[in-house]
Amino acid sequence: MNFRKSVIIGDIKVGDKYPACIVAELGVNHLGDFNRAKEMIHAAHEAGADLLKFQTYISGKRYDKGGNPRGQEFIKLLKEWEFSRDKDAQLWDYAKSLGATVFTSPFDDESVNFAEEMGTVAYKLAAFEIVNHKLIRSIAKKGKPVIISRGMASDDEIKTAIDILGQFNASYIILHCISSYPLEKKDSNLRMIHSLRRKYNCPIGHSDHTLGTDIPPLAVAAGANMIEKHFTITPKRRESDNFFSITPEDLKELIWKVRQVEQYMGRDDIVRIETEDYMWSFRRRTE
Repeated sequence: MNFRKSVIIGDIKVGDKYPACIVAELGVNHLGDFNRAKEMIHAAHEAGADLLKFQTYISGKRYDKGGNPRGQEFIKLLKEWEFSRDKDAQLWDYAKSLGATVFTSPFDDESVNFAEEMGTVAYKLAAFEIVNHKLIRSIAKKGKPVIISRGMASDDEIKTAIDILGQFNASYIILHCISSYPLEKKDSNLRMIHSLRRKYNCPIGHSDHTLGTDIPPLAVAAGANMIEKHFTITPKRRESDNFFSITPEDLKELIWKVRQVEQYMGRDDIVRIETEDYMWSFRRRTE
């Protein structure tokens, strides 16, 4: 097998030689409830997530204020779900006290600097920020691995983002992603994972927004080295991403399915497999 470049995030190695890395995206599913956020952190870590992902932002800077009334609506909601920097710091400290490995999606320069102070092991570039070159430069300067969501992005936009990261020698992972929430399974377009693997010598993953745990194992079979899923402990809540996020039990099921698929995929070199030894004696070689 010709292995591709791998990336190290904390103590986790991501690439073809390693088990798929499982990321629990906690985001703002806590809805501004500090105790719920702590419960989510504990539950995701206990369920076996390799990495926990936060969102770090200043609500007024997360979307453009003018022009789009939906932007104003988002800012209002995000303000309600936003923690103070002190509360945010307490959540980072709590996660680390459990032994969890944490990184975040920052949405402004101040949040990048705060995440760095908190000891983030990597940065996630959200799908709609791939054209935010100022933010990409701010993240790249920190020298940590960058996980890029390619949702909505063209080839040229991906290449431009990667070129900026390259200016600062930042390693990166590209996640195939369809920016629809929730996503119909039929629209997953997992063949894009094949295309990304052909074009980019880096780990390729999948950020999945479908309901349930069916798609991630298929993404791993298609070549994904990382799986990101939105996570919740309150799936009946309709706010934010709760209603299409996975629960702790779902996360355990997802990890089991992914590990099974990795076993099924096996090796890719064309040789006799040990389990074929018995039938080997029945071969009839002639000249």
